[in-house]
Amino acid sequence: MPVIIKGRLLDHRHPTVCVPVTKRRETEILEEIISLCSKGVAMIEWRADFYEDLLIEDKLKELLMKLGAVIGDHILLVTIRTKAQGGEVELEDMEYTRLLRCIAMTHQADLLDVELLSLKDPERAISRLHEHGAVVVASHHDFDKTPDQAVMLSVLDHMQKAQADIVKLAVMPKSMEDVLLLLETTLNFHRQDPLTPMITISMGQLGLLSRLTGQIFGSCITFASMGEASAPGQIDAEELKEALAFIDKYYR
Repeated sequence: MPVIIKGRLLDHRHPTVCVPVTKRRETEILEEIISLCSKGVAMIEWRADFYEDLLIEDKLKELLMKLGAVIGDHILLVTIRTKAQGGEVELEDMEYTRLLRCIAMTHQADLLDVELLSLKDPERAISRLHEHGAVVVASHHDFDKTPDQAVMLSVLDHMQKAQADIVKLAVMPKSMEDVLLLLETTLNFHRQDPLTPMITISMGQLGLLSRLTGQIFGSCITFASMGEASAPGQIDAEELKEALAFIDKYYR
């Protein structure tokens, strides 16, 4: 189903640029998010796995409330990226689920990232997060390779069947053929299920094309940086916005 957050439709025809925040201390996190809001960034991803007090539930809730107070009309995506998926923390299933539920219960995250393969029962976990009003982005990252198209489609189908609101797949290319394979997979899934918003990324410098042209194939969010990048291949947000505007002007 279409996803509308704070009056903004997450739609591939007008992709949203998302800028991650990877600071460790509360004051630094707040300062950077306030700065990004002042610069008109539409969506901000708080990479909570970098937060030094992530595992202290009261401090996590307190910081989320502060973020909710400053984020305004901007969209806040909250992500705990585990080491298995390229992040900063190593968590058991129950601890990861507990932290996700803690975030959802504050009602401050407009979007909540959920790693599909970090959960024993993703469908049940997503259902419980939905009960708390969370809008879930189911994600999977492969930093080693670009799998066969059948495998990638299977992962996206799994996310959709688990009732994720948005599906996200990021893979690592070894050749330009891999980048094209990811884009073809994006197009095929979008044609198969045009109502499920999706995010697909071919990572690294080689995969730049996917960050620039994903909307042509069905991807509705693209990630960029303002300063330090949080993933391989992220480019400057302002340059990316200009490129997307150019494509939007001439490609219909």
